[in-house]
Amino acid sequence: MRETLVFEDVQAVLQEVGKRMDENKDFLCQLDGALGDGDIGLTMSNGFRAVNDHLIATAESDIGKALMSAALEMGEAVASTMGTLMSSALFRAGKAIQGKTELAPDEVILLFQAIVQGLKERGKANVGDKTILDSLVPAVEAMQKARGEGKSLVETMLAASEAADKGAKETIDMQSLHGRAARYLERSIGHQDPGAAVGALFVKGFSDGITAAMLR
Repeated sequence: MRETLVFEDVQAVLQEVGKRMDENKDFLCQLDGALGDGDIGLTMSNGFRAVNDHLIATAESDIGKALMSAALEMGEAVASTMGTLMSSALFRAGKAIQGKTELAPDEVILLFQAIVQGLKERGKANVGDKTILDSLVPAVEAMQKARGEGKSLVETMLAASEAADKGAKETIDMQSLHGRAARYLERSIGHQDPGAAVGALFVKGFSDGITAAMLR
């Protein structure tokens, strides 16, 4: 089984991410309705549709440059907090892999590390604050551990997806410290963070997309 992603694989992977956001649009809106304005499912569905429309239409062969321009399309398409955060994070990811026409496993991890760093800098949050970082940071840690153990890219992303899902569910017991949800104080405890759920779905889409790509 091959271990690198070419441009067409990245297109397929992000299509899978978009599919996950579409399938879970109502679930995400329901989570957001308890802590926010209830539109995060629509935001992410529309945002990743803009990303994927751009990636399909672009003539760019540089994966990083294509992702950077697609991130700007998301920012234009969805004027919301999560839309801005994800747009910034994807732009940072594209910048980190700029110049690449193929991605090796360590470069996939680099992409996710850049996403986390972009979210930290833009959102000024940390792990435990009940945000998207509570699913994405455990995912990156799982990736690094799996690669350290010599696991394949598919196995690495599966471990990351499991860690992200666990991290998202653990936000149920946390108190929101950022954004509109922070106004609920201790009443936010008992509700899963919608941003963390978005992070888990993002990693799940990547994992499923990479598995399918590697088996082609």
